[in-house]
Amino acid sequence: MGMQGKLGRDGMGAKHAFDLKDYEFLRYLQVFDKPISRIVSIGVALPERVVDNEEIAGMVEAPPFLKRHLATLIYRVTGNKTRRYAEPGTPPSELAVKAVNQALERAHLEIGSIDTLIFASTDMDTLEPATANIVQHKLGVPLLNSFDVTNACNSFLQAMNVANGLIASGGARRVLICSGEIGSYVCNRRVENMKDLDIKLGGLTLGDAGAAMILEPADGDSGLLEINLNSLGEYWELCHVPETTDWRQREGGIIHGWFYLKMSALAEVAREVTKKYFKEYRKFRQENFNEKDFFEHIDRVVPHQISRRFIEVIAKSISLKTMDRVVVTADIYGNTASTAIPLAMNLMMEQGLSVIGSGEEVLLYGAASGFGIGHLRVRM
Repeated sequence: MGMQGKLGRDGMGAKHAFDLKDYEFLRYLQVFDKPISRIVSIGVALPERVVDNEEIAGMVEAPPFLKRHLATLIYRVTGNKTRRYAEPGTPPSELAVKAVNQALERAHLEIGSIDTLIFASTDMDTLEPATANIVQHKLGVPLLNSFDVTNACNSFLQAMNVANGLIASGGARRVLICSGEIGSYVCNRRVENMKDLDIKLGGLTLGDAGAAMILEPADGDSGLLEINLNSLGEYWELCHVPETTDWRQREGGIIHGWFYLKMSALAEVAREVTKKYFKEYRKFRQENFNEKDFFEHIDRVVPHQISRRFIEVIAKSISLKTMDRVVVTADIYGNTASTAIPLAMNLMMEQGLSVIGSGEEVLLYGAASGFGIGHLRVRM
């Protein structure tokens, strides 16, 4: 099910001035009368080291006044209190493998029952080959269809989209998605002044984690009900790694570098785009499912965990009447990039808020640099 919309370009390919009214975010929305795939299990890996804002402030090189108030400033702006840091030298694949083993154990499955492995992350062990190959080797699987999918913090959701398509086509029967994020590696802790902090504060909220999910063909009403993922590429420069965009032209430049985030500018884009996105979604659910407000028919909302303040602002911007059903982990785990949503789902299940097989509906909301936006609606 889809809707045709304007492309925002003229016949010569020249880009029009940006206007949110030009976007129809749901034109490629996938809606399934019967789910094709379902979530079997979720696993996570959290490093033992908990780093609070005071410790982060102690790590930062900054003028005395700024350093003295940094911990308070981080909390006031983001609402985040702590994050997890892996031991120095830990590769992303290590956290991914730990999460995979937990997911397999919870599902009472052997790794040999997996026919497709997708590593979906912002981070990676190497530029080549795919980190999925490294995870495969560490899991002791000699032959497997393994590959990487990357789309910033929406990587995991995009991998769920790919897995669903593979299962639909018969190209896979049981898909393992995993990710490992070491955000602590790209956190720039040299802050010269308040202006400099504006582009480095986001890096101070990053945390490390691993996540894994197993998908297989649905055998009933539980599974993926809707998939819709978009990117507004014109905003890619607001958040990127490395922090300079001319790295190929610089002598000795490397693709890996510091995390750059124009937080205030990206937050404004995210707020306005999200408002329009869910305005369209409300209308879609009203017209096709007779729902006065889709939120009344959702048991839980699991957003990407940029920061607690961001989630609160987004919730307010889309007129959510309560935060009771919104799962928030950013304040304790920080922004763990692609692992944030499965990490929040795991906490949700550990707290008994929703579990696999319950039949409850959960909306996974993705927001990522790029700028990426979209959602998956899942019946647990």
